[in-house]
Amino acid sequence: MALECRTMIRAGLLLAVILAAPVWADPFDDVRLKRHAMLTGGAGIDYSLPQIHARLANIESSARGYWSSLQKDPGRAALWPDLASATISAQITSAWSRLKSMALAWATPGQNLYGDAALLADVRSAAAWLEENRYNARVPKEYDNWWDWEIGTPLQLGDLLVLLHDQLTPEETAKYAAAIDRFDSDPRVMIVSTVSTGANRVWKCMGMLLRAIAVKDAAKLQLASDSLGAVFPYVTSGDGFYQDGSFIQHGRHPYTGGYGNAFISQLADVLQLLAGSPWDVKDPARDNVYRWVFDSFEPLIYRGAMMDMVRGREVSRAGSGDHGAGHSTAAGILRLSQLAPAGPAVKMQSMVKEWLVSDTSRDWSAGIALDEVMPLSRLLADSGIPARGELLGSWIFAGMDRVAHLRPGWGFGVAMHSSRIYNFESINNENLHGWHSSDGMTYLYTNDLTQFSDGFWPTVDPQRLPGTTVVAGSMPRSNQVGGSPVAGGATVDGYSAVMMQLRPSGGQLNAKKSWFLVDDAVFALGSDIGSTAPDQHVETIVEDRLITGDPAFTVAEDGKWACLGGDLGYFFPNGGGWKSERADRQGSWREINAGGSPAAIVRRYQTIWFDHGATPDGASYAYVLLPGKNAAAVAAYAAAPGVRIVENSAQAHAVSKPALGLRAVNFWTDNKKTSDGITSDRIASVLVIEAGGAIQVAVADPTQANAGAIHIEIDRAAAGVTEKDDAISIDQLSPALRLTVNAANARGRSIKVRCAAR
Repeated sequence: MALECRTMIRAGLLLAVILAAPVWADPFDDVRLKRHAMLTGGAGIDYSLPQIHARLANIESSARGYWSSLQKDPGRAALWPDLASATISAQITSAWSRLKSMALAWATPGQNLYGDAALLADVRSAAAWLEENRYNARVPKEYDNWWDWEIGTPLQLGDLLVLLHDQLTPEETAKYAAAIDRFDSDPRVMIVSTVSTGANRVWKCMGMLLRAIAVKDAAKLQLASDSLGAVFPYVTSGDGFYQDGSFIQHGRHPYTGGYGNAFISQLADVLQLLAGSPWDVKDPARDNVYRWVFDSFEPLIYRGAMMDMVRGREVSRAGSGDHGAGHSTAAGILRLSQLAPAGPAVKMQSMVKEWLVSDTSRDWSAGIALDEVMPLSRLLADSGIPARGELLGSWIFAGMDRVAHLRPGWGFGVAMHSSRIYNFESINNENLHGWHSSDGMTYLYTNDLTQFSDGFWPTVDPQRLPGTTVVAGSMPRSNQVGGSPVAGGATVDGYSAVMMQLRPSGGQLNAKKSWFLVDDAVFALGSDIGSTAPDQHVETIVEDRLITGDPAFTVAEDGKWACLGGDLGYFFPNGGGWKSERADRQGSWREINAGGSPAAIVRRYQTIWFDHGATPDGASYAYVLLPGKNAAAVAAYAAAPGVRIVENSAQAHAVSKPALGLRAVNFWTDNKKTSDGITSDRIASVLVIEAGGAIQVAVADPTQANAGAIHIEIDRAAAGVTEKDDAISIDQLSPALRLTVNAANARGRSIKVRCAAR
C-alpha cells in the first residue's frame, strides 16, 4: 500500500509539472509552442544520453540526405528525381515529409544543421515550389489516394508551419494554410462526403489543429476539438473500439496494432496539445481512452512486440516490425498517462516500463521520437515506479475474431475471420501474400523475441502459416468475409475454448477448428475437413517456425511427440501421420509490398503439417503445443498427458484436464448434443471449472447470430448460486445443473455463473 501511495503521489507530481506549462498571452502560441517542443525535444534534454545522440544524428542524417538530393534549379520540374509524378498522390505527401525533415533539422538544437541559413532558404524555396505546382487551394480535385490530400500532407505541412512559424511571411503562412483548408476543411468528412471514423478522424483533427494554430483560427480549432467527440463512445459495428477490447478500421479489419496504434498515439498528442487551452477536450466520454489502454492494447503487446495478428497490411512493411509498433504504442500510452487520473496513470507507466525492460531484442529508444526519449528515460530510471511484471490471462476479442492467451514464459494468438470480419487487407500494393493470415493462423511467442520481426513475412511460406488449414496453392482475394459466422469462444479464469468454422470465400473448403488454451499447453483439434478443389491437397499446418542455425529437432520413434531446439514441444495424440521438413526460404520485401526492397532475404524454417490428401471428406487432426518443454519433458507429457481429448467429431470438440477440474466443449450443432457430461442445444462454446468447492461455467455464442437462448445442462449438482451474469437463468441446481443463457445481443462475450458445489 505504501508503494502504491508513493507511486500515485509521484504520478500526480509528474502530471502537475506537465500541466504547469507556461501560459502565454496568446493561447494559440501556447498550443503551437507545445507542438514545437514535441517535434524538437523541448527543454530539459540530457545531451549526454546516447539515445539522444542517436535521435539527433538521425535527424541530421535524414535532412542532409534529402538536402543533398534536392533539385535547386529555379526551372526544376520536380523537387526530387524520384518524386517527379504529377499523378501519384503519395509523392506529394513524401515531398512535404522530406521538407519537414529538413525543417526539423534546422529547428532542432544539438546537431550541426540547427539554424543553418542555407538549409532554411532551400526549404522555403522548395515549399513555395510545391505549393505552386502540386498542393494548393487551386487544385480542382483530388487524384489517386484521398488519404494523401486530406491527411498525409496536412499533417506534414502543418508541422512544417509550426517549425518555421517565425520564418514565414504572413502571406506564405496563409497560402499554405489555405491549401490544407482546401482538403481538410471539416475533420468530420473525408473523401468529399464520407463520415470520417477511427484513426482517420483523429488524424484529420490533428491536421486541422495544426492549420488553425498557424493562422489563429479559433473556430476551426474548436471544430477540431469538438470533432474528436465521435471517437470516444464504444461502437457495436464498423470502425472504433468495442466493449470487448476489439478495434476495427476499414469496416471489418482488426487493426489495434496498425490504425489503433496511430489512433492512440495521435490522440494522446492532440489531448496534450489542447490541455489547459480554451479548446481543451471536455467530452465526458474521453475517459474511455484510459480503459482502451488496458482492454485493447495491454493484452496484445508481448514483451514490447505488438502482435502481428492485429497489424493488418502493415506486417508487409520492412520498417514497421512488431517491436517497433509496440514501442510506438508504449510511447503514446506514456504520453497519455500524463493526462490520466493518478490511478490509471501509475498502471500505464508500470505497464510501459515492463514492456521496455522485458524487450531484450532492441534498444528501448529505437524508432522513438526525440521528445519521447527523455520521458521514457526518466521512467526507466525511476525506482518508485516498478515494472508491472508478466501479464497472465486469456482474452477473446469477439468483435474482431482474435484471441490472445498469455502464460508464464510464453504467449499465444489466434487470427480468424468469419461472416463478420474480413480475411485480410491488401490495398496500395501492400500485403500481397496475406491470403491465409486469418485462416486460423496461430502466433506462438517465446524467448525468441524476433520470431516475427527478423524477415519472417517476406520469407515464410504464405501457403503454410502456422495453425491454418488450406487448400494447397489457393490464393483468396482480400477483403472477403467467410461463409460461416462461427468464430469466437468462451473464457474464464485465464482459460479459453476457441472455435472457428473455416469457410473461405470461394466455397471449396470447410473445416471445424478448435483451440483449447490452458495453463501449460494449447490443444488444437480439427474435424469435418472437406474440399471440392479438384486434385488439390488440403493441409493443416502445425508449425512453420523461423529458426537460427540448425537446432535439434527430436522426434519420438512412434511419432507421438517432437521437440524443436530444446524448449518447444509438440504432442500428437494420434501418433504419426504428420510430416516435417527443414528448409531455407528466400524472399524479398518487394514480393509482398510494392514499396519494399527487392534485396533477397534467406531464412530457415522448421515446418510441421498434416496432409489430408486431395478433396478430403471428413478429415481431422489433433496436436498439442507445449511451449517451454525440452525433449525429456515432452516425452514425459506424451506418456501421461495432462489433458484428455474426449471428442473430435463433426458435432463437438471436447477436452478435459482433471488436475484443473476443467472441461471444455465446442458444440457445432443446433441440435441437442452431449459431450463429456455437458449438454447444449445450440452452437456454443462452454467451459466448466470445478475447483475449491465451486463450479464455474462460461458460455459463449460464437455465431453472434443467436437472438434466443442456449440451454445448457452439466452433470453436477450445485448447492446454490454465488455469482451470475444477468443473461443466465438457473433452471435447476440438482441432480444436474441446468441453465438458460440469453444469447441475444451478447456479441460473442462469455456469459458466466459461479455456483457452490454440492
